Amino acid sequence: MVSLIANTGIMVMAVYYYFRKRSQTQNPDDMRTIELLKYIFFEVLLGMILLSFSIVISGIRLDFRFLLFIFSAKYLGRKITSSTILVLGILRFMWGFDSIAQINMIISVVLAIALPLIVNYAHNKLSDLSQLFLMGTLNMTLTAFATSFFVSDKSLLLMIALLLFGSGYLMIVLLHWLIKDLKKLIGSVNTDHLTSLQNVRAFNDHLANIEQQKKAVMLGVIDIDDFKNYNDHFGHDIGDEILKQLARIFEQNKVTNTTFYRIGGEEFAVLIETKNSDKAESFLKNLLDTIASQPLWLPESEPLHMTVSIG
Repeated sequence: MVSLIANTGIMVMAVYYYFRKRSQTQNPDDMRTIELLKYIFFEVLLGMILLSFSIVISGIRLDFRFLLFIFSAKYLGRKITSSTILVLGILRFMWGFDSIAQINMIISVVLAIALPLIVNYAHNKLSDLSQLFLMGTLNMTLTAFATSFFVSDKSLLLMIALLLFGSGYLMIVLLHWLIKDLKKLIGSVNTDHLTSLQNVRAFNDHLANIEQQKKAVMLGVIDIDDFKNYNDHFGHDIGDEILKQLARIFEQNKVTNTTFYRIGGEEFAVLIETKNSDKAESFLKNLLDTIASQPLWLPESEPLHMTVSIG
């Protein structure tokens, strides 16, 4: 029971850490080498702790390392996941040079290759939970298959398989619920509730992350021309409607690696992660033209044409 509680607590901590870091990183596979090594070290350390708290049944060790692997594959990318799996497989092999360690090493190589491929293939085809179930099923099936070589008692083997699959699927569901709640929490904290764009807090976090990773980026600060006059003439409710419609134009015209934020009253910002300054400037000029040419339809008013300035 102590081992089961320890495994559960470690995985809850790991998943929280994964999702928190993943929400701050646009693409984990683009991280600098030092950042990748930090993640790999953290995962290997967790894997060794999980192994230390294994649930032992008739000499067979069961733990939640497979959960560590599938959530890592889903949220941290192939470089971190595959490296962690292989390092843990080597450490397990060195820990005990026996037939179990040899089979574990073979399984580690299979998982290091298969899990990133599953995530890549299923990314737009299956829901997040279905992806986790698919990867978990592969992990648990391989574990059960390996166990069959060392357990001759079929009833004991069935009990181990039921315990493995039952606890595994249950933990996948529970950890997935945790992630959904984290998404809602982080989304509410980082979202401007009027425009549904990301807010100044998310903007500052994104800037700090870009600075830390030394990324090339173009930053545009957007201000509505004469917005005070709109508020004075139409009222603040219409002013809010203008902000919401402008935000929709931003979202309709954004491209890859482009994120819009509301950072003040009528002030917005756009971050474009690119090294091509000409392409970024062309995007911003087209955005200016689109806003100037697209009328805003306001309640009980003629269509309104407005302009913005971008620096």
